[in-house]
Amino acid sequence: MGQSFCFGCSPDNPIGLHLDCFPQADGTWATYFTPTRYHESYAGIMHGGLVITILDELIGNHLLKGLGQWAVTARLEVRFRKPIPIGARIKFVSRIVREKGSLFQVAAWAELPDGRIAVEAMAEMMARETGLASTTSFSRSL
Repeated sequence: MGQSFCFGCSPDNPIGLHLDCFPQADGTWATYFTPTRYHESYAGIMHGGLVITILDELIGNHLLKGLGQWAVTARLEVRFRKPIPIGARIKFVSRIVREKGSLFQVAAWAELPDGRIAVEAMAEMMARETGLASTTSFSRSL
């Protein structure tokens, strides 16, 4: 996302996730991630906080790379449906649901290798003029 040491997407961060987010033909964006034991919570299960991190990173990349729009996360609601097993190649997908002024509503989800949805998220993203956060309140809603 333009930051050379981003935890989510920078190939230069030695402990980062090294995500490669890309557009799909249907207008959604996606990335793949295969969790290892370093990403584990309970035995054999990916840590939920890292799942949320990947969803948030994908959403931000979707807006920045797809629309050229810097945005920060104002709200992120997540529903965990199924555990994500360590070693499984997981597809993460995002889709813009709505745009209203400087706010974007974006849906995102994690798909297990068999196509079942493991995690769903809905984000409210606030557009920014640059990638730097400011003191703007994020209390507005779509």
